[in-house]
Amino acid sequence: MSLFGLLRCWWRAIVSRSHIDHDVKEEFQFYIDSYAEDLIRQGMEPAEAQRQARITLGRAETQNEKYRNAIGLRAFDELDADIRYGLRSLFKNPGFASVAVLSLALGIGATTAMFSLIYAVLIHPFPYADSDRIMNPVLIDEQNPQQYRWFAMYKPQFELFSHARSIESLLGFRNVNMEITGNELPEDVAAIYLTENADTFFGVRALLGRGIQPSDAQSSGQPIVVLNYKFWQRHFNGDPAVIGRTLQLDHANYTIAGVMPRSFAFNDMMGIGDVYLPRSLLRDTVNPPIRWPYTPWIKLKPNFTRAQANADLLPLVKQFAKENPHPYPKQFHLQLQPIVGPFEENSGHTLFLLLAAVLLLLAIGCANCSILLLARGEARQHELAVRSAIGASRWRIIRQLLIESLVVSFSGAALGAVASYWLARLPLKLSPNSFPAESVIRINLPVLAFSVGLALCSGILFGLVPALMLSRPDLARTMQTGLRRISGSSKRRRWNLLIAGQIALTLLLLATAGSAIGGFLRLMKTPLGYDPNNVMQAGIMLHWNNPNDWERIKSREDRAAFIDQVRQKIAAVPGVTSVAVSTGSSIPPYSGFEQPVEISGKGNDEERKARVHVVSPEFFATLKIPLLRGRVWDQTENQRGDFIAIVNESFANHYWTQEDPIGKQLRIPSFKSGGPLEASSPQSDDRREVIGVIGNLRNDGLDRPVEPAIYLPYTSYMPPFAQFVIRTQSEPLAYLHAVREAVRSVAADQQISNGAYDLREAIESDAQWRRQQLFSVLFGVFSGLALLLALAGLFSVVSWSVAEKTSEFGVRIALGASRSHILWVALRVATRSVMVGIAAGLIFDLFIQKLLSQWMNNSDLGSNGLAVATLLLVICAIIACLLPARRATSIHPVEALRYE
Repeated sequence: MSLFGLLRCWWRAIVSRSHIDHDVKEEFQFYIDSYAEDLIRQGMEPAEAQRQARITLGRAETQNEKYRNAIGLRAFDELDADIRYGLRSLFKNPGFASVAVLSLALGIGATTAMFSLIYAVLIHPFPYADSDRIMNPVLIDEQNPQQYRWFAMYKPQFELFSHARSIESLLGFRNVNMEITGNELPEDVAAIYLTENADTFFGVRALLGRGIQPSDAQSSGQPIVVLNYKFWQRHFNGDPAVIGRTLQLDHANYTIAGVMPRSFAFNDMMGIGDVYLPRSLLRDTVNPPIRWPYTPWIKLKPNFTRAQANADLLPLVKQFAKENPHPYPKQFHLQLQPIVGPFEENSGHTLFLLLAAVLLLLAIGCANCSILLLARGEARQHELAVRSAIGASRWRIIRQLLIESLVVSFSGAALGAVASYWLARLPLKLSPNSFPAESVIRINLPVLAFSVGLALCSGILFGLVPALMLSRPDLARTMQTGLRRISGSSKRRRWNLLIAGQIALTLLLLATAGSAIGGFLRLMKTPLGYDPNNVMQAGIMLHWNNPNDWERIKSREDRAAFIDQVRQKIAAVPGVTSVAVSTGSSIPPYSGFEQPVEISGKGNDEERKARVHVVSPEFFATLKIPLLRGRVWDQTENQRGDFIAIVNESFANHYWTQEDPIGKQLRIPSFKSGGPLEASSPQSDDRREVIGVIGNLRNDGLDRPVEPAIYLPYTSYMPPFAQFVIRTQSEPLAYLHAVREAVRSVAADQQISNGAYDLREAIESDAQWRRQQLFSVLFGVFSGLALLLALAGLFSVVSWSVAEKTSEFGVRIALGASRSHILWVALRVATRSVMVGIAAGLIFDLFIQKLLSQWMNNSDLGSNGLAVATLLLVICAIIACLLPARRATSIHPVEALRYE
């Protein structure tokens, strides 16, 4: 018979066992009846003939066993029997089974969850076709290689770039703010214009309708729009009949052509788009004409490496820098960054440290199961000795014990896989900005295979050693001493090793959790330099694409008057105490435009840079930023916008260390209008006098030093949008509706953007804040679970030791031993192991602090944190040991002597 035929025979026999058993029984009964008929013909009575036939031919079950053995199914039958026996033995010991299964479920579930998370956010986060070949080109400033910047290309450059040898496809996009008009209140939406090859570039099929296609580039065609899934759910309530309907954006009608699936959330780290529009619809609406730049994404050809593509594309980018040097550093090189690169930098180390943590948790769970199996095996010495005495081979006993451990591990894996789905989603909720928006946690084939493989390895790992130890029982001594006997010193050493290993790993996790929590607490106490409580930021986008509205506010003076009128209306809202204006990125903890600065009296031998902010004079009082010296400009100076500036303390200390900054002169040469949508004062790039110094406020994140900063009147530079910083008497977002009405009273269709947010919530949504919170919460949870598992192992060891030495304790008590002495004897089995484990954990903690300081921001454990973690572990270990040990002091001598 061929191998395939044998496998097919086995499969039929396994899946249709009852049918085969019935066929064998029928055939055997036929032979019995035939043989009985022969005996009857020879003159024997029918009843006697049937009896003799059964005696001669045997039992049907025996024949069935011979048949199954002949076709090679005996091993499957024995395996089935072992599994059923293992399940029965576990149900007979529910306490052992539940603790063992939960120990493995916690370890396997946490490990599967972290693997699922890593797979979803680092290995396969994007739904795009060939996403591993999609690159984001960035410029590396050779004078500051730690920072990189994106760059955009104008249409001629874009078309030239798309013909490079290494590029298979080139996507261009531009993020803009638009408004849904035609309703009672305009609604702000985030729109992304995409080049018409978007459908083939992404390779993602639309959920409804279609995506953006090359045919949409025809100017004579009907303007179309494609909806993001969440926007479709929010604005159209998930109506499947939305295709073909009209959506009015900025007073222009667009036909809805498609809805993208849930997994498509294109954003390029700049915000998820609500709607997607073809590039050809982005038209020039103001004079002089605007050459709209596109941010590129590159899909490389399959046979090009990143290094080859960098070399191929760098000459083109150098040519673009010569044509338009303003957005390019003086010395730079091109680097193609995989689109998952920013997320790997932000969260890769964190995820892999968390994976290491759950692997430690899994190791603790495996050690716990080994301890439980050893304890249970010691209680089964008599049973195993009897089985060995009646002919069971060592392999048969090992197989039985391994199958029982595998039943535990697969039960734990099944329970852990269910829990892992929820646990893997927890980091996405704690730190959503740290991971791609497209990341979807799902139990897919790789994750399922990982979970099953982990269960198999865990079952073999924690079951093999106890099985080998227990598979050679001492028959003579075991049969004589009965169920309980004192273990040898070699077995006790194994117990001590497992306990010490558990304690060392637990201390490691506790110390790391203490480091992460301490770092998060320090981050929470970081001085911000301003008061974010009861402060809201809300923005408006000026209607530059409406010629009638734009002509009214095109000039700097008219635009400043319009913005100030809106500010005054918001300030008049009851409950609003102060309102300030900012026309740039001026809201901490990330704020300001980095610009080169010239300082009078200082040479030009080095390049000086500072963060430039453009704000109204109310900005400092609204955020309660202290004025250290000098003054703030008045409204007259604000309207003029020239010749004055305020610097922060960091700027003054860095550039005028031993001098008074008041009255000093500085100049920002590049601070000039760069396009028709921007308005700047005539002397915006002239020299300015420093009139004040304010306290430092965070402008480069919560975990980095404050950068030198300059504050200018917002009328110096006004882009086509403005932000309002609003301080209220209570919860600021509760005033949002009133603020919207105040803005509408100035311009009926002017809309507050959907990006309005509470400054305190913005800080708590900061990526560094979220990552540190994620790290501290998850490490705290994992270390807490590890502590529970280690305590369960200690409790089991001491409980088993007390039960094993019941007769010994009875004799000691009968001979006059004190209760404190009995308690010490009961505790001694675990105390030394705990001390050895703590010592090993302390030594190991000292070695990993350098690694943690590199991978975990604000994480310096220090002696106090390590002492707290050690003290917590010691106290919990003492409690876990004392609870079962106290039972030894209450043993009655008579009952103890009768115990065997």
